[in-house]
Amino acid sequence: MSLEIERKFTVADGWQVPPGTTGEQLRQAYLSPRGAPVEFRVRSRRDAPVMTVKTLDAESGAMVRQEVEFEIDDAVFAQLWELAGGDCLSKYRWNVPLEHHVATVDEYDGTLAGLRVVEVEFDSLEEARSFQPPDWFGEEVTGSPAWSNRELAASARAVPDEQGETR
Repeated sequence: MSLEIERKFTVADGWQVPPGTTGEQLRQAYLSPRGAPVEFRVRSRRDAPVMTVKTLDAESGAMVRQEVEFEIDDAVFAQLWELAGGDCLSKYRWNVPLEHHVATVDEYDGTLAGLRVVEVEFDSLEEARSFQPPDWFGEEVTGSPAWSNRELAASARAVPDEQGETR
């Protein structure tokens, strides 16, 4: 099991993916109910589908989650995708280099088209807390349930507003 320490932001209007940046299409489906303390997700990506289990680290707060991820085969992915009952999303992901980190930018498809968020992972909670986001990062939404991929998948017809409320 590993710790995932990250902060999440919206992407400022007008920002463009730097030329030459490569990315990949991702599809995700969520198997756990909304609001569950443990999140079960399957993801289809370029190399192999994976199953991920995440839970909040109660002692460290919203920036830290415990995570287990393992590969599954295509047949298992297809079966689990069906079990998700529509709690699914599709997005394109770019990894944009920053000075000391990598910004993971997701742009959503379908009913979430146009929505873009950026996440940065860190080696420690102290590093996460001291991170100064660049100008192209918008509002911080770390820990806002309405901005979690799980919630976006469940309410793909409703995009969170600036207060994290769905509209």
